[in-house]
Amino acid sequence: MPHHDNHPTYNPNRNEYLFWYTEEGYIIAQDVYSQYEFIENTACLQCSGDLKIIAHLNRDGQGLSEMVTVCRKCRYNINFIFDISNEVYQAWWANQLGNMYVRSFEGKPRQPYSEK
Repeated sequence: MPHHDNHPTYNPNRNEYLFWYTEEGYIIAQDVYSQYEFIENTACLQCSGDLKIIAHLNRDGQGLSEMVTVCRKCRYNINFIFDISNEVYQAWWANQLGNMYVRSFEGKPRQPYSEK
């Protein structure tokens, strides 16, 4: 992933709750870049190898984004589910899309529950 300075998927307004967990166990993402960043900095649970993203599933109607990964070394699969219902992510997304922004998730934004 390229350095985040001026990268269109990076939110300069991230706060201290980035990568916290929601009560449901979702990882709080505050932009698209953070989701890739989280996986890039996570090792395989089986062998500590590097993970490769093989699918990015849009679940924004649920206020979620899912990343499917596979370990480059042992082929172990791990799915990561990110919360994108939070106000930081939604404000960033609204800023990116302008008049085209439509909030897909109609529920209340999930709240940070515990640190990583």
